[in-house]
Amino acid sequence: MDKVKKISWEKITSLLQQLYSVEQQIQEQHVTIQSNTQLLVSLFHAQFRQLIDREDIIDSLLQLDFETPQLFNMGRNLQSEFAFTLNHKYILKVVSGTQYRYFKNTFHQFYFKIIANKNCLLARTFGIYKLEDRENKSYFVLMENLFYEHKLQNSQIISIYDLKGAQSSRITKNFDEQFQQQQQLLQTKAQTIPLLKGKDEDFKKIRFFQEFSNEKKLDLMNQIKQESDILAEANTMDYSLMIITGYINQCQQGNRLIKLSNNVGTIIGIIDYYQEYNSTKKLENKFKTWFGMHKPDQQISCVDSDTYRKRFQIYFQQFLQD
Repeated sequence: MDKVKKISWEKITSLLQQLYSVEQQIQEQHVTIQSNTQLLVSLFHAQFRQLIDREDIIDSLLQLDFETPQLFNMGRNLQSEFAFTLNHKYILKVVSGTQYRYFKNTFHQFYFKIIANKNCLLARTFGIYKLEDRENKSYFVLMENLFYEHKLQNSQIISIYDLKGAQSSRITKNFDEQFQQQQQLLQTKAQTIPLLKGKDEDFKKIRFFQEFSNEKKLDLMNQIKQESDILAEANTMDYSLMIITGYINQCQQGNRLIKLSNNVGTIIGIIDYYQEYNSTKKLENKFKTWFGMHKPDQQISCVDSDTYRKRFQIYFQQFLQD
């Protein structure tokens, strides 16, 4: 994915501010804002407006840190470019044209169905946009930052797990050593704890859910099943369950967050749910299968949406139904 030029970050910020500065309720499904050289299209604008605090969005966008857009990489083949608002409440993230069209044509009807449940695990999206000029088209989503609601800053994060339920290439180098080092530092209450990142095979090695009540584990499994069933119905794959632990002083219990001991809490959310199992993904599946790009007892991540759903659910059942 090509990096978005600085001018695009500046322009989309300016146009989004204009878009949300309109006070009257907009009824059109898709709304267009135009400057001299740029055009911004906001998909399903009226529906998204029901999910947001308009003034809060405007204030946050005034602080968008487009000077230093970041590349988020948890070991994936592709990196996603995004920028935080300076208050870290929202993320403006680049998506592909294919993902933009998938939401427009198909996924929107499933997305609004899922988030109708206030306790849903999906990291909420608040807007999807196309920015177009004479030379280029760029596509963005405005999303919540899972950390923000519970006042969790980067320096307070202990671990992040990105879990897909797959096995092939889902392991982190030197994870065991890093995990043991972190556990020792936590026991001694060290002031600085290095961030631990893990994937599916790493997660199997630890007893992460041992402090969760049986009721909480059952609720979480039911929520994972319910939402992954809907995602499969929408032909969606390649999504992840992100599990974040960190020091959280003020929080409320809920499906998203579980408060554990010593001010350590766990935030759970489903991310990266814009990928359709389309013809490109089918070719990727066949290529990796034909050329044996995984061990015989492992499955590649790129599989059809129903297989992905079943594997996703089975993976978490082994932890949550003990």
